[in-house]
Amino acid sequence: MQRHVVDRLLLPAIFGLTTVIAALILWQLLLGHRRTEIQAATKEQALFVRTKTESELKASILLLEQLAGRWQGRGQRNEADMQSDVALAMSGYPSYQAIEWVDPSYHVLWVTPQSRNKSERGSDLGADDSRRTALRAAQETRNVVVTHPVNMRDGGRGLLVCVPVYSQEKLDGFLVGAFQYQDLLASILQDVAPDYWLEIYDGPEEIYSRAGGTTQPRDKKWVQAVDIQFQQITWRAYAWPKPVTLAYTRSPLPQVAFVAGILLAGLLAFAVYMAETAQLRAKALVKANTNLEKEIAGREQAEDALRQAQKMEAVGRLAGGVAHDFNNLLMVIRGHAALSLRNVGVNGALRRELDEILQATDRASSFTRQLLAFSRKQVLQPRVLDLNALTTQVAGMLPPVLGDDIKLTIDLDPHLGHVKADAALLEQVIMNLVFNARDAMPDGGELSIRSFNAELSESSLANHPGAHAGPYATLAISDTGHGMSEETQSHIFEPFFTTKDRGKGTGLGLATVYGTINQSGGFISVSSKVGVGTAIKIFLPRVAEPVELTETPAVPVPTRKGDETILVVEDDDAVRRMTREFLKIGGYTVLEARSGAEAIQFVERREQPIDLVLTDVLMPGMKGRELVERLAKLRVGIKVLYMSAYTEDAAINIGVLSPGTAFIEKPFSPDDLANKVREVLSANGENISEKSFRRGI
Repeated sequence: MQRHVVDRLLLPAIFGLTTVIAALILWQLLLGHRRTEIQAATKEQALFVRTKTESELKASILLLEQLAGRWQGRGQRNEADMQSDVALAMSGYPSYQAIEWVDPSYHVLWVTPQSRNKSERGSDLGADDSRRTALRAAQETRNVVVTHPVNMRDGGRGLLVCVPVYSQEKLDGFLVGAFQYQDLLASILQDVAPDYWLEIYDGPEEIYSRAGGTTQPRDKKWVQAVDIQFQQITWRAYAWPKPVTLAYTRSPLPQVAFVAGILLAGLLAFAVYMAETAQLRAKALVKANTNLEKEIAGREQAEDALRQAQKMEAVGRLAGGVAHDFNNLLMVIRGHAALSLRNVGVNGALRRELDEILQATDRASSFTRQLLAFSRKQVLQPRVLDLNALTTQVAGMLPPVLGDDIKLTIDLDPHLGHVKADAALLEQVIMNLVFNARDAMPDGGELSIRSFNAELSESSLANHPGAHAGPYATLAISDTGHGMSEETQSHIFEPFFTTKDRGKGTGLGLATVYGTINQSGGFISVSSKVGVGTAIKIFLPRVAEPVELTETPAVPVPTRKGDETILVVEDDDAVRRMTREFLKIGGYTVLEARSGAEAIQFVERREQPIDLVLTDVLMPGMKGRELVERLAKLRVGIKVLYMSAYTEDAAINIGVLSPGTAFIEKPFSPDDLANKVREVLSANGENISEKSFRRGI
């Protein structure tokens, strides 16, 4: 609801704000135009100040130059005539404070008017550095020299104009005019720019201010500056309008335009709001319909994925159960064939037939092993391994298998994380995928094996029920073969499903891959397009543990005859009897129990030692793990050897064999059992059962 309100108001707000901004821009333009006009007028007044000041100063200096020129032309000068000339000249220029006649030794001989400057007569101007410097410069340059601000005799600050007077190339003296800044500039500027504040500076020193001692801060927006130059002096003049002038020039047009823009923005925003409301209602209906369609499609997709997972689980359970029972039958068949073969001579009539039976049971055992892999009931011996190293090892065997017409590309991430899986089974997974890719490219092509790290979220795992978000190590195998349709992709992991010709495939290759990866905690992603190729990605959870090194297999030694006592716990009578015969051939004393409960009762009643317990992993009632835990409390030091066609499901630690656990897989031969039993009995250190309890078999 809140989002709908925001959507409904967004466009009207944009239009309203745009109009307001346009009004503001117009307001600023009008204000800018007004500001420009005021600044131009101020600049014009500042230039007028400069022109008027420069012309008046030049006229004042010209008066002294004319007097000096007249006196030089007379030759013999009369002091009374000179003072009379000066008094007459000053009557037309009241800005002069005084005009002095100074001899070449810088002493004042007379001054006009005398009434205000009696103290100046006879004074030594050379005693003052600034006055002496100006007189000396005038003498050396023979030009008029104007001083920077000096202290006047009667107070205040002003300037001196020094004009040298020569007679026949001989310096007769100096005509010096004294001006007080405030009086001089006030007389010059009294009718100039009356509506503006004025300040004039000689360097950092203020020499004139129209404010008359009142502080009038300069408004930086309006102030205009010009340079006033005359002789060797440059003054800086500042002009800015008085408040009354600004008020007079202020126009109501900017405010009127702004208010009109605000009103227009409101009307426009309201109109757009009504239109947007109608449009959003229509969009909401369309969006609701689209969301409903997506939700239905998503549910259908999730239901399809769930049905597929349930189907695979059901088929897996069926295949696992069949394989388990079939392995027990193979155990009996193979056992009897092996025992019969021992009783037949080298040239016996039935030896060839018995060998064929053994070979057939071996092939059948391989077949059931694939079914167990698909049903995730196979025995895993996982360890932390480097997937890159494993892939590189397998890749070394591929060129002869692929042939010359298939180009193999390997691209492995050097920073790929470690995984925990059964190395042998993972090698078989890679080989199965490579063989399928090869068969999909009968005319040659490109095969790519690539590894990389991936961080997967819950949303990306929607089509993989049971997978968890987190870090994964990924192995991608891609080919440029004929590809698969969506219908084919929905069946590729089903056991016995194959697209190959009859007799060229069992349909268990990808089923085995599916079971192995799922049992290892990972999942598989398939992407394929007919005529383009197929890419299959294997995702295995990353682990932080270091790579576990494999132990070097011990050199097999001839199995010696045994004399130990072994308790066989097996619910299948035929398998138990066959196992008993195998052990008796090895010289062992064999005790039998049909269940875990019967085995416990047997151990409780028997006082003689039992050296080894050979138990099935999965039995009705009490499982092999529980049996071993209870036997360990009754007899310390009993060693354990597990046997099974498959171990328990991964979710309850069934099907995962911890390192160090003794295990033998059905079906096995008499020699296989004899070697494994001797290996367990000969093991040093702590007994196997204690290891098994601590490592969580």
